[in-house]
Order: sequence, then C-alpha cells, then structure tokens
Amino acid sequence: MNLLGYIKEAFVDGLSYDEAAQLCLRLYCNVEGLPETLKEQCNKNNLAEVFAALSASGFIKGSTVGAVLYGANFHEVFEKGHWVEVIASIFKKGNTVNMELREEVFQRLTLRSSSLPLVAGTRLRRAP
Repeated sequence: MNLLGYIKEAFVDGLSYDEAAQLCLRLYCNVEGLPETLKEQCNKNNLAEVFAALSASGFIKGSTVGAVLYGANFHEVFEKGHWVEVIASIFKKGNTVNMELREEVFQRLTLRSSSLPLVAGTRLRRAP
C-alpha cells in the first residue's frame, strides 16, 4: 500500500488546498491511526513528493492563495519544494496548524470505508 493511492482512494473528489496542507502537516507530525505500512512513508521528503504529485494531477482543488500563510509561496504548488515549505512552516511560523481542520481531514482519511461523502471543501458534521 502506498500513501499516494491511500489518499486518492479516501478523497475521491480531491481536497482543497488548505485541507491538503493541514493533512500534510498532520501526517508529518503524527501518524497515529494510520496503517503500519503507511507510517514509514510519512517523512518530509516522501510527503513533499506525494503532495506535489497530488497537486500536479489536479487532485488539490481551488485557490492556493493560502500558501503565503505557510511561507510556501516561493515554489509552485506542484513542486516538491512547496510542500517542504508547508512542513517547515510549523518550525518557522509556529501558527500554521488549524487543529480542527487538520483532525477533521485526518478523520476523513481514516474513515475511508465509511459511507460519508468525501467532497473537497466539505467538513465532517459532528452528531449533536
């Protein structure tokens, strides 16, 4: 199993840029909840390659204007360097993690087999 395929299978309609950035940060910082075979793939270089490939394929949808918040505006979103900068933002800027969005997107990733619609730009709705 590879991380690229796992993400594509989980989010058949793709991800928004901010969702992708938060998922990238979550996978870099914490792999708890992922299948064991994917955990080793969650290093800086591989994550940058995976998210660059996702972007290059059109999987990451919508505006990338938020890239400046991650200090990732020196590279195109489909370049590996862009995603290295997204990951580095937690060390340089410190305030780039949106915990709620990050965990919601990760929960969607790990609930891949559920019947919840996984549409780019949507969030999970919590039961009352």
